[in-house]
Amino acid sequence: MDLKEVTRLTIKKMKPRQRNSAVAPKLDSLLEKSTAVIITQYGGMTMPQLNKVRNQLRDVKAEFHITKNTLITRTLAAKGYSVPEKWLTGPTAVSFCFADAPAVAKILGDLSKEFDKLSVVGGVLSGKAIDANQVKDLANLPSMDTLRAQLIGMLTSPQSGIVGTLNAAVGSVMYALQARVDKEQPAEATA
Repeated sequence: MDLKEVTRLTIKKMKPRQRNSAVAPKLDSLLEKSTAVIITQYGGMTMPQLNKVRNQLRDVKAEFHITKNTLITRTLAAKGYSVPEKWLTGPTAVSFCFADAPAVAKILGDLSKEFDKLSVVGGVLSGKAIDANQVKDLANLPSMDTLRAQLIGMLTSPQSGIVGTLNAAVGSVMYALQARVDKEQPAEATA
């Protein structure tokens, strides 16, 4: 058995209060590393469906955790984040985004269309609460890789334009000189 399995078995044997005090530091650590947090309701989903969500989020450097509402409320409050109470009622799961928040929002949006029991209710981005519509807007943003490519294109574009302009200027001077040479050569040949 690995350390995770031993930890899970140990936590399951604990009393609820002990379990909460063991899980709270983990949630705090996850929140500390996160660039964004997206809160979902998942009531009625099967384990294979939940595993599909976890696997797809893992591919974009995010984690999907089913949490107790009181624990996540305390963890968010300890960091100074305030979210509406209605977001943290019923079966709640939290996605911790470690790299690309728009990619996580897009995956959750797509999966909520596939699984009608999964719904995005809101989240926290840059310390501010964002509602479900803002999470949808976040999902429509380009990924970090796309943004990097666009930025590189913008930075190299002016340089390419300058090189093209200089080439055109040098070329026109060369054509003018060649025309002058061609005009002078027939005159010299007849003389």
